[in-house]
Amino acid sequence: MLCVRCQVAEAQPSSVQCALCATYPGHPRTGAEANGAPAVLRSPVALGWATAGLFAAVGLTDLVSAVLDLRLAGLVGRLADGDWAVAEWVGGVEQFTVWTGHFWSLVYFASIVVFLVWFRRSRVNAEVFDPHGHTLRRGWAVGGWFVPFANLWLPRRVAVDTWRACASPADRRGTWLLNLWWVTFVVDTVLGNGASRILRRSEELDEIARAYRYVAYSEVFSVVHAVIAVLFVLALTRRQDARAHQPWPPAVPGPLPEVPDAPAPEKV
Repeated sequence: MLCVRCQVAEAQPSSVQCALCATYPGHPRTGAEANGAPAVLRSPVALGWATAGLFAAVGLTDLVSAVLDLRLAGLVGRLADGDWAVAEWVGGVEQFTVWTGHFWSLVYFASIVVFLVWFRRSRVNAEVFDPHGHTLRRGWAVGGWFVPFANLWLPRRVAVDTWRACASPADRRGTWLLNLWWVTFVVDTVLGNGASRILRRSEELDEIARAYRYVAYSEVFSVVHAVIAVLFVLALTRRQDARAHQPWPPAVPGPLPEVPDAPAPEKV
C-alpha cells in the first residue's frame, strides 16, 4: 500500500508511512496536501450530464438564432432593394430574435456556472488518481478562465492533465477530442466577437443584411462547437467514472504460502 502521507512511496511493512516520511516527518509534502485541502473523489456523473444538457440547449438556441438571423438578413436585403412591404415582417422577426437572445443568455450563463463546477470537480478527482501529474494547482481550473490572454492556454493545460490522469495503464487513447474541443472553442470565440463587431458597425441596409449573415454563420459554427463540447464533457465524465471503479492502486500481493521442505532422501 502507498504511504498515507506522501501518497508516492510504498509504506513500510510495519507502518502506514514510507521510510522517508517516518524518518523525516517535516520533509516537504507532495500530492494532494500540496494544494491545501486533501483531494476527495466525488462522482462527476450528475454534473457531467447537467453540463452536457445545458451545452445542448445552448447549441439548439444558437441554431434557432441562426435561422432567424438568416431570415432577417433576407428581409433587410429586400428593404435595401426598395421592397418596403416587408417592413412589418422585419419588426416581428427582430422581436422574436430579441426573445431568443434573452433565453440564450440565461441558458449560456447557467451552462458556464455548471461547467466550472464540473470542471473543478473533475480536476480534483484527477488529483486523487494521479497526485503528481499536474502542472497547475487545482484553483486554476476556475481561475484560469478569467485571466486575459492566458485563458487561451491555462484551461486547456488543466484539461489535458485531468484527461491523462484518468487513464488506466492499458488506455492508449489520445487527446484528439480534447484538442478539437479547445480549437473549436477558440475559433467560435473569435468568429462570434468578429461578427458582433461587424453588426454593430453596420449602418447601410445592405451592410446590415450582410452582417446578419455573418452572425448567422458564426452561430452555425457555435452549434458545431456545442456538439463537440457535449461529446468532450461526456467522454471525460465516463472516463473518470470508469477510472473510479477500477482498483487503484493495484492490490499488493500477499506473501506466498509457506511450503514445507521436502524430506531429505534416506541414505542407503
